[in-house]
Amino acid sequence: MWNWLLERRWALGFLAWSALAFTIAYWNHDENQRLDNAPTAPAVITDINRWTKGGPELELDIKLPDGRTVTGQTNNFNDVHRTGERILVQYALDGRDVYVREAGQGPDHTGVWGWMAAGSAATLTGLTLMVLRTRRNKLREAVEDGG
Repeated sequence: MWNWLLERRWALGFLAWSALAFTIAYWNHDENQRLDNAPTAPAVITDINRWTKGGPELELDIKLPDGRTVTGQTNNFNDVHRTGERILVQYALDGRDVYVREAGQGPDHTGVWGWMAAGSAATLTGLTLMVLRTRRNKLREAVEDGG
C-alpha cells in the first residue's frame, strides 16, 4: 500500500492540486453569483493596499440601509481612487463574510476561467502520470514473470 502511494506521489500531488484549483474556481464563481443583482450602498475608502497579489485592493466602510456599517475589501473597481473617497458598491452579506465590488462592475470571470484551466491541466497531468506508472509496473511485472 505505502509503496503504491510512494510510486504515484507526483500523480496524487497533481490531483490534490486540481481539487484545490477547482475549489478556488467555485469560490470565485460563487462570489460572482452572490453579487449578481446585489443591492448597492455607499462606501468610504478607508485604505488602499497597493501591494496585494491580485492588484490594488480597497478597504471599505459600507453604510447599509438598516444603519449598520460593515467593513469589506475589493479589488474589483473601475478607476484609481483615494483614501476618504466615497463610492457606490454592490454588496452581499453571508454571516460574517462581506462580498463587495464597485457598482457598475460586471462579474469577474478571469479568476474562474484561470482556476478552471489550472485544475483541468493538473487533472490531466495527474491522470496521465497515474496511467503511465500503472502501465510501467504492469510491463515490469510481465518481464519479471517471463511473459
